[in-house]
Amino acid sequence: MKINTLSIVVALLVSGSAVYGQSDVNQDQTIYQIAKRLNNYTRPITFTPTKAIAVNGSITENIVTTTQNIVNKEAPFLKKGIVKPVGEDQFSAWEAVSDERGAGHNQTAPNPLTYYAAGSASSLLTQVERAIQVMGLDVKDVKVESEIFFRWSDTMSDKWSGYTDKVVSNILISSNEPASKIKELKQMAIKAWAVGEGLANKSTIDVGIQVNTDNWAGLQAHLGKVGTPLSKDNGQIITNITPDLNNVLQTIKVKDDFSIDMHKFPSSMAFSEIVIAQSANDKTRPFMHKIRAKSLTENYATWELYTDDSRGYEGIDKAPTSRDYFTLGTSFCLMSQLTAAKGYYHQKGINIDNYRVEHQFDYVQDNFMTPSMNGHLDNVITKVIVTSDAKKEELVKYAKQALSMCFAGEGIQNETEMETSVYLNGKVVK
Repeated sequence: MKINTLSIVVALLVSGSAVYGQSDVNQDQTIYQIAKRLNNYTRPITFTPTKAIAVNGSITENIVTTTQNIVNKEAPFLKKGIVKPVGEDQFSAWEAVSDERGAGHNQTAPNPLTYYAAGSASSLLTQVERAIQVMGLDVKDVKVESEIFFRWSDTMSDKWSGYTDKVVSNILISSNEPASKIKELKQMAIKAWAVGEGLANKSTIDVGIQVNTDNWAGLQAHLGKVGTPLSKDNGQIITNITPDLNNVLQTIKVKDDFSIDMHKFPSSMAFSEIVIAQSANDKTRPFMHKIRAKSLTENYATWELYTDDSRGYEGIDKAPTSRDYFTLGTSFCLMSQLTAAKGYYHQKGINIDNYRVEHQFDYVQDNFMTPSMNGHLDNVITKVIVTSDAKKEELVKYAKQALSMCFAGEGIQNETEMETSVYLNGKVVK
């Protein structure tokens, strides 16, 4: 019998009440949409969200998230998150749900790294589209194909760690413009790509671990499940399951899904996420994208997501922004690691009652919509909240273990290998 990485964690480490405190089994089960616009926004309560002051023609996007477990015996990794750019009236607050495939359980929502990879690719596409406008180029079509490589090492031990090893991003352009202009376009887009800068370089992270505090504000875990993969807002599709990408990607080879014999659990393992991001061709929201993404992990679905980066255009946003998804993917990744680490600590006789994560990512783009656009990720706030009857020092170790296991967070904290290419009419521009 073969199952995927997280299935092993579920099968070997996690079982029923060992994952979530399910004391209130008589709760009504909430049926969740994978993505839903919110009118009322629950802001982080472990810190005060702040919006950076824009100077010298810059723009700032200060994205905050809060997360919450969803109790479901068949889906121990099920959780929801709320995401919102601070002080941005033109961008809505959104609720999104994330899930992993477990033993005997089909994935009901995108996994954390699908949000992460989709946000990264969509954000790069936004910078390419903006650079096309700034340079006044005649481009018939543009899209981004990406693959991000992740790895676990020293699994099932106190040294269990997660890594983002490499980000491959290919920009595909159809145009009669000369190769020299397309090369210039690539350089401008990469320089403006704040998400990419945050991955390529070390980022300052303000980490806080709070044990047995009152900072829950009604965010205790509740019973729930996902009703359907299809989410809509005002008639616009936001999420759905889509056919696989085998015959869609032009520059990235779709490898076999990662699988493993559950009786031969290795000390390390590696897998990747693949993504294609392209314009949604919405004339009113020109920076709205259609994303298709999948974890190359056995029995994971291929997901269709929409993002809307149409800053400064009239009308309501139609989907979360690319940076919303990238930030939320990081929060969801840490939540998954807290779940896996909870199972590991349960085997050591230490029980964790509940936990959640709050984040703020400060993205900045200097000299917005000029040839000298420059994007960067300035600061990251990461807060982990844990409740348990165990000793405080053990709970701090537990939270630090999960932080170490988080692929997404490691990609931001440390330097990540970045490989970005541009293709003009099917050929690589050197």
